Amino acid sequence: MLKLGGEQGWRGDVMWLASGNPAQAKSELAVANLERVTDNGTLGISYIDVLKTDDDYAFLYPDRENVKVYSVRGQGNAGIENLFLSGQYALQKNGSARDENAWYLEAGWTFSDAVWTPSVSYRFSRFSDQYDPLFYGNGRALGTWFQGEVAANYGGPFNANTRVHQLNASLSPSEALSFGAMWYDFTSLSDSVGPNTGGQELDLYAFWAPSEHWWVMPLIGHYTPDASATGGGTQLGSDSANLYTQLLVGFNF
Repeated sequence: MLKLGGEQGWRGDVMWLASGNPAQAKSELAVANLERVTDNGTLGISYIDVLKTDDDYAFLYPDRENVKVYSVRGQGNAGIENLFLSGQYALQKNGSARDENAWYLEAGWTFSDAVWTPSVSYRFSRFSDQYDPLFYGNGRALGTWFQGEVAANYGGPFNANTRVHQLNASLSPSEALSFGAMWYDFTSLSDSVGPNTGGQELDLYAFWAPSEHWWVMPLIGHYTPDASATGGGTQLGSDSANLYTQLLVGFNF
C-alpha cells in the first residue's frame, strides 16, 4: 500500500491486495482511492480491479475475475454539529451486458445536550441481484456493511439481491459505556435469482470499555425469516423466529 497526502485536504491510496482464502477464490485486487478530507466531512472516489482468481476455486465466483468497481462516497456533518450524513454508490462491471450496482444513504442525529446523549439514525441500502459484495465485513460500526448479526451470519448473504431498511438508536451514559438497538427489514429483489432472504431482525447490544485497551460487547439478536428452506428461503426446519447471543471481548494494541 502506498499512501499519498496527510490527514486533511487531498489524499489518496494505491494498493495491491491478495487473499489466501479459498472461500474467496484467493482473489487478487488492485485499488486506487482519492479523497478530499475537511473538518465537515470526506468526499471520495475509488476504483477496484479484480486482477486474478485461483482456477481451483474460481467456481465459487465464476464471474469475479476482471470485475471492476467504480465508487463515489461521502460522509460528514455538513457543518451541523449533531448531524451525521453518509452515502455511497458503486457501479460494478463484470464483462457481461448488464452492469451491477449497490448504494446506500444514511442520516443520523445526536441529542448532545440530553441525558445519556441519545442518538438515532436511519439507513437504506440496495444491492442489485447479481452484485458481488467482494470482501465485506463491519465498517465503522455494527451494521454499516455486515448487516444483521443473525441474518448476515446465517441467513444471507444479504449484500446481493436485496434492499435493507435499518433503524438504530443508542444511549451513552459515559464515554466507556453505551447501549444500542438495531432493527432491520430485509427484502429480496428477485426470487428467481436465488433464495428468498427476506426477514426482520432486532439486535440489542452494549459496549463497555473498562480500560484504555480492553472492550466488551454482549449482544442478543432476534431474527424472523420470511420463508423456510422448503418455502424458498434459507432457514432449515421452519420459518419460525430464532434467538442468537454473542459476547465479544477485544484488546486494542
